[in-house]
Amino acid sequence: MERMKILTALLFLGAARLSSSQEDSFPLEPTEDATSLLESLDYHVEEEEEEEILTSSVQRLAYAISDFGYDLYRLVASRNPNGNVCLSPLSVATTLSSLSLGTLSRQQQILHGILNYDLVKDLDVHSVYKDLLSEITALPKSFKTLSRIYTQKKLRMRSNFLKQVETFYGTRPKAVFGNEQQDVQNINQWVKSRSNGQINQVVSSIPRDLSLLLLSASHYKGQLVTKFNTAQTIQKPFSVDYGHVISVPMMSDTHYPLRYGYDTELRCKIGLFRYVGDISLLIFLPADIRRNMSLIEENLNPVFLHDLVRQLQDVRASVSLPKLKIVADQELKEPLGEMNLTPLYTPSRLNKITNVPVMVSSVKHHAFLELSERGDQESPTLDPRFAQIIMDFHVNRPFLLVLYDNPSGSLLHIARVLDPRELVGESLRQ
Repeated sequence: MERMKILTALLFLGAARLSSSQEDSFPLEPTEDATSLLESLDYHVEEEEEEEILTSSVQRLAYAISDFGYDLYRLVASRNPNGNVCLSPLSVATTLSSLSLGTLSRQQQILHGILNYDLVKDLDVHSVYKDLLSEITALPKSFKTLSRIYTQKKLRMRSNFLKQVETFYGTRPKAVFGNEQQDVQNINQWVKSRSNGQINQVVSSIPRDLSLLLLSASHYKGQLVTKFNTAQTIQKPFSVDYGHVISVPMMSDTHYPLRYGYDTELRCKIGLFRYVGDISLLIFLPADIRRNMSLIEENLNPVFLHDLVRQLQDVRASVSLPKLKIVADQELKEPLGEMNLTPLYTPSRLNKITNVPVMVSSVKHHAFLELSERGDQESPTLDPRFAQIIMDFHVNRPFLLVLYDNPSGSLLHIARVLDPRELVGESLRQ
């Protein structure tokens, strides 16, 4: 909690600059004068601690799934320490939750444990999950998530399982035909159709000895509440590593409305961009490319995010943000195995699904997230009669982003961008 006090205080004590100052002038440590203001924040912070974070069934379920999501992200990121990472934990959780409808006893305990359903034992989780999916995909949010269970050729599944999965999760499980080329085409065509053409391909191959394939995909190309002027998108420097600078297209604005703060313990700037549909994009910009990024990743959890966002302040900021299309296709069987899913990787009798032993053969995941100028309204014009304090938020080095739904608290996407070159469209490459 002390860290959250410092984050707020720094916004006012030596943190701001006039618009004519240099970039990245934000101090890395609090000034000595911060102490008295921090003390004055005690009563305010104590009041916030008493606030009830979770007030609905949907929020409680979203909290449990998001906690799973941050754990999954850390495992995926640890396997690729020098690369970009992107996934939609909610989409992955949807396939796991739908599979749990076909399990009993030990297998069900495993899936419910991974998804933190022990926190929501009093809920009919599948019914609430249906409500959650309905909320986060409703217009104008622009978030799409798809999931489906594919099974081996000619597997006879129990009708009750098929009906339940379709009722709560929107899609009936389906058996493949056994011809890899045809199956790949059929799966990608289904995804394209269900996403209204926004997702074209999620698989390029099918496991040779397929038993159960858990498929998930997500897509977000939302509109900012305040758009960027496309004429201001130009090539700017981005430090991909110590002493190595590249050039990437940056969306820019000299007085962009932003929620902003600084965490002294994690040594990172934090900026929150508002999207149409009550969705937020939270960007962590660490001072140290490597060490502080790891600290941020270790601290991520739903409570930390909730408390942090409440401490951010509305400011005008001089902003530079890379224009990117982040696309990731990955196999998540191994990281999920580290989360205790391995017992389902050997043939088991899931009698609520079928009467023959089956196992999870593959967990395929596709994630797409675009950062572009698209928005609902122009950036407000500053009144020249009044002195304006402008913050700096130039995303010109590796960063971490979290996309979440405000009403439910759902973690929609999480990504780490170390090198944006592979995430820039050909037309924008230098």
